Amino acid sequence: MTEKRFTSFCGLYCLDCVPSNKRLFETLKEFNKSLEHVNFEKYTALKSEAIPIFKKYPEFLEVLKEIEKLECIGPCRENEDKASCKIRACAIDKKYEGCWECSCFKKCELLQPIKKIHPLLDYNLETIKKFDIDGWSAKRGKHYMWSQ
Repeated sequence: MTEKRFTSFCGLYCLDCVPSNKRLFETLKEFNKSLEHVNFEKYTALKSEAIPIFKKYPEFLEVLKEIEKLECIGPCRENEDKASCKIRACAIDKKYEGCWECSCFKKCELLQPIKKIHPLLDYNLETIKKFDIDGWSAKRGKHYMWSQ
C-alpha cells in the first residue's frame, strides 16, 4: 500500500520530490525563526555598508517565502490541495489509477510540461505498467534531471 500511496497519478514517486521533503521544510521554518529571533534584518541593514551583499537580504527573504510555498502537505492521492492538478483530474475522470493505464501517455499534452523537469517520466510510467503500482518503486528512474 505504501507504494500506491506515494505514487502520483502522473507516475512520479512523492517521496523523491523536493516539495515533499519534510526535513527541508522543518529546517527552513526553524531557520526563519532563528533569523527573526536575532532580528537579522536589522543586522543586515547595519552591516550592508561593510558587506554590500546584505542589501539584497529582502530579496533573500522573498526567495525563502517562495520556497516555503512549495511544501506539499501530503501525497497527491490524499491531498485535496492537489485537486486543481489537471493530470490528477484527468486520471480520476477516466477512472484510472494513473496515467500508465492510458494508451496516450507518451504523447499527452498534460504530461509534457513536467517531462522537462522529470525526463524519466515515461520510463516510470512504463515501469508501473509492467510491475504494477505496488511493485515498481525500487525500479523507478531518477526523479529530477539534475540527479542523474
